[in-house]
Amino acid sequence: MNATKADELGKKYMKQYSLYREFADRTCNLLENLVEQDGIQLYSVSGEAKSPEGFLRTFEALAEGAPSSLSEIADLCTVKILVHFPEDVEKVERIVQQEFLVDMARSMTSASLEDPDRFGYPAVYYTLSLSRARAMMREWSKYKDLPFSLEIRTVLQEVWAANTPKVMLPTDATTKKKIQRKLFRVGALLEEADEGYFSLWESARESAMPVTAPVVPVESPPSPRRVFDRGALRQYFQEHEEIPRRWAEIASGVGFPVFRPDTEYLETSLSYLWDILRAAEMDSPDEFQRFIASLEKEEKGREQIATVYKAFEREAQSWRVDGYSALFLLVLNLKWDVLQNKDLVELNIKRGSDRIKGIV
Repeated sequence: MNATKADELGKKYMKQYSLYREFADRTCNLLENLVEQDGIQLYSVSGEAKSPEGFLRTFEALAEGAPSSLSEIADLCTVKILVHFPEDVEKVERIVQQEFLVDMARSMTSASLEDPDRFGYPAVYYTLSLSRARAMMREWSKYKDLPFSLEIRTVLQEVWAANTPKVMLPTDATTKKKIQRKLFRVGALLEEADEGYFSLWESARESAMPVTAPVVPVESPPSPRRVFDRGALRQYFQEHEEIPRRWAEIASGVGFPVFRPDTEYLETSLSYLWDILRAAEMDSPDEFQRFIASLEKEEKGREQIATVYKAFEREAQSWRVDGYSALFLLVLNLKWDVLQNKDLVELNIKRGSDRIKGIV
């Protein structure tokens, strides 16, 4: 690629890097909401903007004919969705095709992966941009010219993708073919496992019989188990607006700078709070409410927030702690025994923490 052109694009990307990072965060939140509203259980959603260093490395390797503008490059913003079963991949695809503009020439749908002779266990991926209707919305208009890439995989497909590069080391042609054949067999086994898990799940769901309780007179039937997802968490706080407001006041009271976020910022903070609640295995409304109640006992929550502030007093002057972020910090500290053995990067916890610190 022409060095001058690469240099110009590099400078443009440096100027817009923060916009791409913001776009990655907002697109993750949007996709997670869209998918959960359709009743699909997610394993994880993650996204990122390509680092400026990665951008330069990519373009150093390109020859003439490379893209001449940033809007032609889809992988500057990437999002990955992991689901449990192959059928969920197809459900997510239908949502994506309805909600975004799809560049089919640069996409690989599940339908196009039906070739029985294909090698490996590839993921579905899309090159997307905002739909015209969404791009006209004031809060989305600044991203209207930004494409992004989306990968949709099952958890087992992610295992394949993560481990394959580790075994495909440079070697002679004969050894490479042997490794590829073994990888093909491993990929086939994972594909069978994906389908087998789904079949078992369907069988269990269809054959499960509720235990009939003894007939006793009751005044009213027991309440059904309440669903607790991102939407339920949002509704909880809509009904208890005083909780995030109180914890924002407590955070500023112990020393954190007063922070008045806009609605969009609060929505993202709520999303990160849900991520850490799920990671900490507080996946029911009763568990969450017990946690909130425990914070008030002997002012345990206030003491924890004060402890965090004292531990990071110097850098904390630039932290942005709204009510949801204060609760995020409390979960991070009080549930560390559960969280410490988990992949906090993959589960989006590190990004949520960095955002509070003003790093992202």
